[in-house]
Amino acid sequence: MNKQPDPVVTNKRMKWIVMAVVTLIAAGLISYFASPHPDGLERVAANHGFIDRAKQPSWSAWIPDYEFPGIHSAYVRVGLAGVIGVATLFGVLYALTKPLARREEVESHGEGDHHSS
Repeated sequence: MNKQPDPVVTNKRMKWIVMAVVTLIAAGLISYFASPHPDGLERVAANHGFIDRAKQPSWSAWIPDYEFPGIHSAYVRVGLAGVIGVATLFGVLYALTKPLARREEVESHGEGDHHSS
């Protein structure tokens, strides 16, 4: 019976774990303190008098105004929206890059094993 070796947390893996934790903390805790003022595009539209002509999008945002709806605490609403945004972005990037990493492993697996006979 072949037993798989226990996974070892390498420095590289630990670095990614630390970066993920720091990012989630920033998204969940610090995002509440982001500026409530309009972004650059809204400010330009307001300054030039055409902000009232903005049309509603044909779709609704998943998390409108960067606040998770239905929660009474503003701190929790914004923090949860930040954490969900980070997790969603991580999932999409992971799904897109995992096949590339697998392909690199397959392509480089046989390199360096050339023996002259």
